[in-house]
Amino acid sequence: MKSIISNSLLSLFTVLLCFLLGETLIRVVYHYAPNYDFEMWRYASDLKEPLPFTELPFHHYPNKAGKYYGTELRTNSLGLRDNEYAFHKPKGRTRIVILGDSFALGWGVPFTSTLSKQLERRLNKSTSVFEVINMGVGNYNSSMEVALFKRIGLSLQPNIVVLLYFVNDMEPTPRLSSLRYNLFSRFYLPGFIVEHIGRLFSVHDNELTRYYRDIYDPASPALAQNTRAIRELAGMCSERGIKLLIVNVPDLRQLQEYPFMFATGHIRKLALDSRVPFLDLLPVFARQKEESLWVNAEDPHMNALANTLAADALFTFMANDHYNIR
Repeated sequence: MKSIISNSLLSLFTVLLCFLLGETLIRVVYHYAPNYDFEMWRYASDLKEPLPFTELPFHHYPNKAGKYYGTELRTNSLGLRDNEYAFHKPKGRTRIVILGDSFALGWGVPFTSTLSKQLERRLNKSTSVFEVINMGVGNYNSSMEVALFKRIGLSLQPNIVVLLYFVNDMEPTPRLSSLRYNLFSRFYLPGFIVEHIGRLFSVHDNELTRYYRDIYDPASPALAQNTRAIRELAGMCSERGIKLLIVNVPDLRQLQEYPFMFATGHIRKLALDSRVPFLDLLPVFARQKEESLWVNAEDPHMNALANTLAADALFTFMANDHYNIR
């Protein structure tokens, strides 16, 4: 019995020592050589707060900041990557709310280079009455974006709502385990292990089209759920006299012979059926080389140039489509 106890304690000590050594090594390595998966994992661990709501399982912590790819992400008291805004809109102001995922958030680009801030500066070139509020959160789908709009966005009294739509916005709403969250938010090693196991089962580029086709299958419950959410958003805006615009953000990895036109077709038809103006950014981005629009070689999120092109296209569309922004 003494031998069993001694061996067990020795084994436990060895495991703990290996864990601590591995944790230390990974923290040092990723401090100097970050990669996309791990930076996204750190962002989720540092800035995302679990919520007890099925339709909105997480949101950003309020008043918190972190650096990812050397770029700061800082949230305000509402958990938004933006300046502070009171719920009561100042007299004479026009508020535009941007809904979306990490593309709206401005992943990988400085705050001043995000689409929302670039659009705000463009609108206020000859005035100062526009406030463009960034409600983007990484890894949100359309249902979660609408849920956040109902919880916070409506209270901000927007005049215009812009829904930035990406091909994966029809994915199912994720579920968070409290045990998993607490473990992963405190230690790097579990994230490293899961990341590398996940790579063994990850969807490769040549399988990505099939993956998304499955999501957009008419029988997909997630497709139905997210589609209902966008219709609900259109109804809420219509009832309150809020102008809504849906903007399609293409996957930037292949802009020529774009492989996800079926997803663009779905959101375009949904916008048409809901009587909502629709802007597709694919023709805007297709004039550029794909890599010139990426945050870096392994991360095809919109960089500062892509955010500039998107903001310019959005400004031009709104100026020509009766949004009263002149």
